[in-house]
Amino acid sequence: MKRRWKKAPWFLMLVLSLFLVTPYVSPVYAEEEEEAETEFIPEEYYDTIDTNEIKGWPQGEAVQSAAAVVMDLNTGTFLYSKNAYEKHYPASITKIMTAMVALENGNPENEITFDESVYDLEEGSSHAGIQPGEKMTLDDALHALMLESANDAAVGIAEYVGGSLEGFADMMNQKAEELGCINTHFANPHGLHNEEHYTCAYDMALIAQAAYDIPEFRKLASCVQSHCPATNVTEEDRYFVNHHKMLQEDSEYYADWCTGGKTGYTSDAWNTLVTYGEKGGRKQVCVVLRVPGAARCYEETRLLMNYGFDNFSQINLVSDQPEPTFYEALKLDYVGLVKDYFQTGALDVTVGKTLSGLVTVPNGLSAADLTTQINDAGQAALNIKYLYDNWPVGSAVIDLNAMPRDTGFSFEKSLDMTERLKNSSSLRARREIEQTAMTVYNRTKEITQNVYTASRNFMEENKLLVLLGGGLILLVLLVIIMILVVRCTRESRIQRRRRQEERERLKREEQIDQMTTAEIEQELREAMEQERRKQEQEAAKEEARRIQEEKLRETERVLEEIDRIESEQKEKKE
Repeated sequence: MKRRWKKAPWFLMLVLSLFLVTPYVSPVYAEEEEEAETEFIPEEYYDTIDTNEIKGWPQGEAVQSAAAVVMDLNTGTFLYSKNAYEKHYPASITKIMTAMVALENGNPENEITFDESVYDLEEGSSHAGIQPGEKMTLDDALHALMLESANDAAVGIAEYVGGSLEGFADMMNQKAEELGCINTHFANPHGLHNEEHYTCAYDMALIAQAAYDIPEFRKLASCVQSHCPATNVTEEDRYFVNHHKMLQEDSEYYADWCTGGKTGYTSDAWNTLVTYGEKGGRKQVCVVLRVPGAARCYEETRLLMNYGFDNFSQINLVSDQPEPTFYEALKLDYVGLVKDYFQTGALDVTVGKTLSGLVTVPNGLSAADLTTQINDAGQAALNIKYLYDNWPVGSAVIDLNAMPRDTGFSFEKSLDMTERLKNSSSLRARREIEQTAMTVYNRTKEITQNVYTASRNFMEENKLLVLLGGGLILLVLLVIIMILVVRCTRESRIQRRRRQEERERLKREEQIDQMTTAEIEQELREAMEQERRKQEQEAAKEEARRIQEEKLRETERVLEEIDRIESEQKEKKE
């Protein structure tokens, strides 16, 4: 007993300590619950926005999208760029490329027949309820693809246009390469997850820009609701509704400048979104990839599109008065000299008002703030890229063959190059022209002689083969001649028959003119009587057919009744 009382003070001290600590423990739990309820912010939110690093460029806000771009569709200028070249899964925005390839290689009025592959999709993925053997037009399938994001429609379109899913994927990748995509590979037409199916925001903007140039695609992308009539399999009409909420007037995300787009989502890609917009005479497209939530997709798209519309404007570098071209500016009288120079590299010069083209720049800037990068695109043209602080803001192509020659203008920052080119004598220019012409002549003559010699040697070494080939060609010619003779003969017979019919018609008209009224009436009565007898015969045949059908139906009813009675008797016996 004494030992227990000795420990009692320690027990009382422990209880007292718990009461004292409890008020401080409770706030900790409350704080943890509050942190659990705060919004999830991905690490990509803190990534660098590339366009914010441009000196004097409007500062864009940070977004939670892992990658995001805003592009001016008219000039190709990227107004906002964050992780533009970073690889991501696109999900259903893949269908923009699918629709573009289908429109470029298929007829929207043609009919598609779907097969069992419409069932080879992930469970729960979006679809239009298309069944094997069902037929619908390519146009209706494209509306299902773009509005309802129907994966079964994507499969059918791919097999119709490309022959197979693999063949269509090859067409998609070839188109991406043509557009200049640098980090894109398509493995399917719908965007369901595949490790080898990826893109980047930069490439997706190029794809969206090319698709928007197709009038039929613009109608698809901007369509809010579409009607698909009943097919050979379904008796009910289908109605497709666009999933892009910025197009839906009753949505909280509706934007009056939105002209279309495509949504996307998979558990691996998260939310993706492509949005087109037009405002104040300008056209933009926004691409956001790997966004945590659909609501965030729309909020950040609205933020970025408004950023582009509010902070940038377009400048047309073509003035009302004719301005000196690059060719004129350097006072050149021979295109070959320009090519010789540009084979050594690119040239950066002040633009001023010397070169033509459309650019998109931050508000308040002028053409004087830009530089150009000029590259040789071949003997007939020069590619011009307009830059602001080394950031592309537009481009143009100069046709060297269409350029006037003598003017008094020169570039302020290219005098050294101009002087070097001036020192080239006109004699050198003429010599180059003569040498080029002679080279072309000699090369043509050599090729002609080689072809003649090779043909003669072949004929001498293969006389039998040449004779057989000649005989075959002669036979083909004879067959063609015979066909032409037969056709001409047939046409001649047709013409003779038509002339004979015309003579008989005229003869009949003369006979009618010579007949009296009574004779005409008598002939009409006979014709009417013949027509009446013919109708009676047809009515009799129809009546006989009807009676026969009634007999058949009666026979079927009797047989059915017999079968029913036999079935009842059989059941009673059992």
